[in-house]
Amino acid sequence: MSILDFPRVHFKGVARVNVPTANRNINNTLDIATNTAIMDGTPYDVAQPPAHFHDYIKEMGPKFNAQGKADESGLFNLAAGYNMRGNNHFSWENTLITSVQLKPGEYITDDQLVGNKLSLWGHYNEYLRTSFNRARWVDCDPTRRDSALIYAGQLTITDPKASANTTHILSADIDCTHGVRWMNKSYIAQPISHFMYEEMSEARLFQFSIRKDSDEFLFNQLGLESEFLDTLRIALDDPKVLGLTVQYCVSNLSPPVAPNMPVFCDLHGTIGLWREEDMMTSPTGRILRPDNSEQYAPIAVSIGEDWLSLNAAIGIPHDSYKDDIPVQNGMPPKLSAKVNLGNLYLKSSCGQIIATISEEDYRDGAINSGVIDIPLQQFDEQFHQQSLRLCSETHTWYESDWHIQAEQHILSMESPNHISDKSSSASVAIRSYYQGKPMPITKLASHIRDAKTLSCDQFIATDLDGKGSITIESLKPGSTELFLGEYHNPILVRVLPSDWELMDTPTEQVDYDFLYKHVMAYYELFYPFMTEAVFSMADKCKCETYARLMWQMCDPRNKEKSYYMPSTREMPQAHAQLFLKYLCNVEQSALPKIMPMQEPQFKAKGNIKSKEQLIKALRDAVDLELSIMLQYLYSAYSLPNYGVGEHFVSAGRWNQVQLELVNGTEDRRRNGGWRGALLEIAHEEMIHYLVVNNLLMALGEPFYPGKPVLGEEAKAKFGLDTEFSFEPFSEHVIAKFVRFEWPAFFPTVGKSIADFYNDITIAIGELPDLFSTEKVNLGGEHHLFLNEIINREYPGYQFEVYDRETAIFAINFVTEQGEGVSADSPQFEVSHFNRLRAISKTLTNSEIPFEPAYPVLKNPVFETRSGCSLVTDPEACELMKFYKGCHELMFQLMMQHFAIKPLGSMRRSRLMNGAIDLMTGILRPLSVQLMTLPSGVPGRNAGPPVPEAIAAEVFNDLEQGCMAISRRCEELVSMAKSMVSAKPPQTQIELLEFFQNQMQEIATGKLSREA
Repeated sequence: MSILDFPRVHFKGVARVNVPTANRNINNTLDIATNTAIMDGTPYDVAQPPAHFHDYIKEMGPKFNAQGKADESGLFNLAAGYNMRGNNHFSWENTLITSVQLKPGEYITDDQLVGNKLSLWGHYNEYLRTSFNRARWVDCDPTRRDSALIYAGQLTITDPKASANTTHILSADIDCTHGVRWMNKSYIAQPISHFMYEEMSEARLFQFSIRKDSDEFLFNQLGLESEFLDTLRIALDDPKVLGLTVQYCVSNLSPPVAPNMPVFCDLHGTIGLWREEDMMTSPTGRILRPDNSEQYAPIAVSIGEDWLSLNAAIGIPHDSYKDDIPVQNGMPPKLSAKVNLGNLYLKSSCGQIIATISEEDYRDGAINSGVIDIPLQQFDEQFHQQSLRLCSETHTWYESDWHIQAEQHILSMESPNHISDKSSSASVAIRSYYQGKPMPITKLASHIRDAKTLSCDQFIATDLDGKGSITIESLKPGSTELFLGEYHNPILVRVLPSDWELMDTPTEQVDYDFLYKHVMAYYELFYPFMTEAVFSMADKCKCETYARLMWQMCDPRNKEKSYYMPSTREMPQAHAQLFLKYLCNVEQSALPKIMPMQEPQFKAKGNIKSKEQLIKALRDAVDLELSIMLQYLYSAYSLPNYGVGEHFVSAGRWNQVQLELVNGTEDRRRNGGWRGALLEIAHEEMIHYLVVNNLLMALGEPFYPGKPVLGEEAKAKFGLDTEFSFEPFSEHVIAKFVRFEWPAFFPTVGKSIADFYNDITIAIGELPDLFSTEKVNLGGEHHLFLNEIINREYPGYQFEVYDRETAIFAINFVTEQGEGVSADSPQFEVSHFNRLRAISKTLTNSEIPFEPAYPVLKNPVFETRSGCSLVTDPEACELMKFYKGCHELMFQLMMQHFAIKPLGSMRRSRLMNGAIDLMTGILRPLSVQLMTLPSGVPGRNAGPPVPEAIAAEVFNDLEQGCMAISRRCEELVSMAKSMVSAKPPQTQIELLEFFQNQMQEIATGKLSREA
């Protein structure tokens, strides 16, 4: 029976929980039925700044200090909670296997599996293509702490000393959400005086299962010589074993010493076999429930021939704390042994003692995670037909013969659509057990706590395997429970707000102000982590910049994924669809005012003989990646977006098939057509640019911004005979891009990029003394734009380079993402080469030839330059000069980030994130705008100017550097406002003003450089 069966794995570690706490409605500040913020008893005016509401919540009494005592000047209060800025991230830290079991009562600690590390990861984000994805802890009903639901996507077991690019011992996908199954409200028995004591003393039990028949179930990839793993593999071959079940418990929350910090909790758990009679997300066995549910939790029992096993993972509390509270390093305090209840006796209903559990058996769960094996005593076999109870002198756990539970017992539902008169319903799978065994049940009654919120089947029946279902229908927004038979196993349901009338809002009306008022303001008020770590939804310029990404993250189809936003899952479908309409509106702004009128194998072998030559080659590689990335972007932006494409269809210039080829599907989900594919590839080239810079910095060199090179200069530098030029999308250009990414494993004439990197790889492998003996990552970690294969194999990878192995891995990562590994490798399918080749074939084989791109100039410039096309139109020239200034500012931000010797995080750096914001919020829309403007050359449009080498000054001093950037922002704002022939969108000016202020705040110490 799941973890009560053998073999077993026990583990222990720490959980990092970063849940938001201002949404708990302690002081009547929230109406969860309508997603409305309440201030002084009335709805908050969302036209007011969010900071006013934040201040209102934070100032509410009573207040408490870091010791948890009442204090009028304390930093904590109940309304905001301890972590108003929580982002729902949930992870396992330093979680190691403590022992394994092959038989009852024997704990093996010298098996090769023991000591290895377990990690819980989130889902791969197909849109941002990230690694290092976190799971999410979501309180479905934030007013209840038993409503926690975990969204996780992958479990791994690895060597704890291994680097992020090392193969796992075990890796498996998780395809189910899982919530709190059991809760012990007094897991620490002796109370202390602290305002968070109730939450600190709670323990929660979770469970999920992983399928052995999944293609992503990878077992003992390192080939460890382990008797335990050999036995487990044999057990998994049993057709009645579906996979593995993972039970884990989160307890002993350590209160933070300051507000807005994640908390750390003890984590312990057990892994066992998942058999077909077991539930996926709930413990099975003979379930015994305590007579005092405020101090104890259920215990599951399994009785074998000679042994009794008890799942008492959180059933019995610890007596007290051994450390002072709070612990200054934030870690969970040490606890005393479990409460001494004396001997426990498992008895049948007739009073016969079946087993005796001594205090030594249950008081120390360090090695067995609270799963205990006890020899059976002599007993009458008829006890199998009798109910059980577990007795001490003061407390008793009683078996409820029937155990009926839902696989998904915490869920949210849409409210009924009163506009279209459509109901909202959900079918929930049910399992029924009698004395621990699957049994059918007929005419099981259901009960709803609030019959105005939900309705459901009045009676439920299950089949011979104990399987059935219940249909639940929502009646109105709110939160309530329904029960199956007895009141032990509730199904918690939250019905989301009803705003169905918003579904009929015309697309043209859904501008930023409309979206903020009806949707985003609520999240800005209660979840300010977005403002601190990502961007504020009160900043119009940021929302317009990331309109497509906001829709993709809020798409209801992604609601079961860990990356879904809002992470709290309280957004109704009617609200989510507004993001798509807003995106359509933003795309319309790119519509041109005047529609435009209707091309023997070389192998390098070890030519780099010194560290100096290697550094030069890596600098050339930076120039290479930068130059190629910019060419991809130019071609991508020459393609109209979906909104413009729709106008082309309605005007008869394109047909619907051509629209989908260029832009993908109307839903703006994963399929972005040729335009989206080129942008994805360009993003990955940007990552290659940063990875190669990490290689340089690992050799002790400074960050190198690179120089875009064209024409003959590129041919001389790289030795490639493929032309480097900025041209609009066409068959000729796509064919050129295919040549850029040509794999080394296909014969070709002349030198390829793969050959270029081959020299670098050989040099890293052969040259001595390249890296410091200390494994220090001198570059910067990030995890954007990595494909799903990389994420699955190395979910913790973040561009680390600190030794020969990680350097070669980084080079291989760059080349494999470009060309693939081999023609039959999974990497090949998603490689740049194969994706570009697919575009080329489709474009060439189109039944009706068409030119999808704007007719833009090749290599446009606004000042005469050899090999380039001069733009003379006054409006285009002004915008091109502005573009050049913003492009240099973007690089200045990146260069300044690295100039001040960062601690290693590119993703948390406000400077790096500012650079990305400028790329997305200014350079991208400016590129699109310029490609719709006349150039002065008849029949040809302008385009973003060909970039030159960056000469921006950077400083070793953070204050000087940020002040210089702030002044540059101010100059660009002034340039934009003083234009005569052109006028940049107000959003771009506001974005520059935003960074002008932000850089000044960083320089003056009002804002940290890392988010």
